[in-house]
Amino acid sequence: MKAVYIFIFFIVSTCICYGQGAQSYFDASANHYVNGRAPQAKQMVNEGLVKFPNDAKLKALAEKMKEEKQKEDQQKQEQKNKEQEKEQQQKEQQEKEQQQKEQQEKEQKEKEEQQKDQQSKEEKEKKDQQQQRQNQEQKEDEKKEQNKNTPQLSEKLQQMKISEEKAKMILEAMKNQEIQYLQQNKRKATKPKDKTKPDW
Repeated sequence: MKAVYIFIFFIVSTCICYGQGAQSYFDASANHYVNGRAPQAKQMVNEGLVKFPNDAKLKALAEKMKEEKQKEDQQKQEQKNKEQEKEQQQKEQQEKEQQQKEQQEKEQKEKEEQQKDQQSKEEKEKKDQQQQRQNQEQKEDEKKEQNKNTPQLSEKLQQMKISEEKAKMILEAMKNQEIQYLQQNKRKATKPKDKTKPDW
């Protein structure tokens, strides 16, 4: 009978110790977790589960910590994705701004070239107009000079009592005579004297 009492006492003591040991691991782990010491909390709960693998509180705490860890990892991943997305948007914005800048520089360059071409064209047109004006003025001056000389010629012909047509005919005849004279002189010059023959 005494042995039965000893056995019951041993079992009750073991249960009480078991309960107190699992609870102490639970309390220590929960304390660490609440105060932001997740690694220590995880270590304590794992040690408690090794010694008391069937304790419901330790299992629930371990599961809760696992869920929180997954949630935290998910939040970190989402934050990382947001940062990467933000970096990508900034990169795309920079590339867009760079493209706009290059486009503006290109348009500015084309505009400057067009202005230069326009200026060159205007200068050429101005120069051509000036040349035309000078030619026109020169023609007008020649015409004025000719008109100035024409009345004097008409007056002289009237004084000589010769019509303009007759004067033209005389000048033409004189020109023909001059041509004949020159042609005859050329023929004479082309035949060299033969020294063996007498002059007569």
